[in-house]
Amino acid sequence: MRQSNTYSVAAVVVTFQPDLEVLGLLIDALVAQVDSIIVVDNGSHEDLEAWHNQRKTPAVKSLLLGENKGIAAAHNVGILWAQNKGADFALLMDQDSIPAPDMVEKLLSAFLAVKNKCGAQPLAAGPICIDTRSNKRSFFVTEQYGFPWRWRDDTPLENENFSIEVSALISSGTLIDLQALQAVGGMRSNYFIDHVDTEWCFRARAKGYVLLGVPKALMKHTLGDKIANIWFFGWRHVAYHSPLRDYYMFRNTLLMFHDVKMSFFMRLYLLWRLLKFIVYFLLFAPQRLQRFNRMTLAIYHGVRGISGKIDLKTGQCAQIPKSDLDP
Repeated sequence: MRQSNTYSVAAVVVTFQPDLEVLGLLIDALVAQVDSIIVVDNGSHEDLEAWHNQRKTPAVKSLLLGENKGIAAAHNVGILWAQNKGADFALLMDQDSIPAPDMVEKLLSAFLAVKNKCGAQPLAAGPICIDTRSNKRSFFVTEQYGFPWRWRDDTPLENENFSIEVSALISSGTLIDLQALQAVGGMRSNYFIDHVDTEWCFRARAKGYVLLGVPKALMKHTLGDKIANIWFFGWRHVAYHSPLRDYYMFRNTLLMFHDVKMSFFMRLYLLWRLLKFIVYFLLFAPQRLQRFNRMTLAIYHGVRGISGKIDLKTGQCAQIPKSDLDP
């Protein structure tokens, strides 16, 4: 573990049927950067407790939920553990993400540089992601005059602590100030998965907090089951998910419209994103009928305000028990 005692960072790694080799690489990468690690498992088939015991990695705690309660509930469990450990920051990580050796240091330095400025209220900072299959770098979504805008680090940056205010961060790689978190709350457990991070970010910004994108902080990350390179007003990488994920993405997008405040143009941006998904995945992706059924059910549930974990056999959603962090 890192030797600095100035600020304590606890990593929260959420797992579900993980690739143990990749998970091992992730933990090894985190050990030198954070003070403690908790692995919150959502009912995997693997005997993760035995695997952790065999590795004998110091300061790594495994917590087995026994069933899949979703990434939102698992994040809340891990964040509460970090708070009880007395950590100053929680670092959220997906099971298939690998941080650069200095990612946490870069995130923390950029965060503190903004926090020390008069009037700034940063809550979280996140890295640039590099797709492990295409080597393509991600972008940050910002807003200019109310319009969502994609910011890319196309030019070299001399300032090591440079950061940009962003509209939202993906959960993996996000460093969160736990003291500031008290005013915002944790994740919405009933979102289960998809847009859990987006809703939380919009809620934080509505309360006056700032989210930072840190281009110098890097993380390898795999988005989706596979990617395809297509032309749609320019070449784009499209991430493929399962039809089940289509359900959560569509439903939770619509739930956000009445759960959190966002600009009119952000609503249009998210609706346009859904429209592109409908056109592309129902015309060109496999399992088109299944995707259509999932999207249709999702739109119905989203409009009706129905949330929770979907049972595809019945079409009903089971509520996830709320934690003390749920808004």
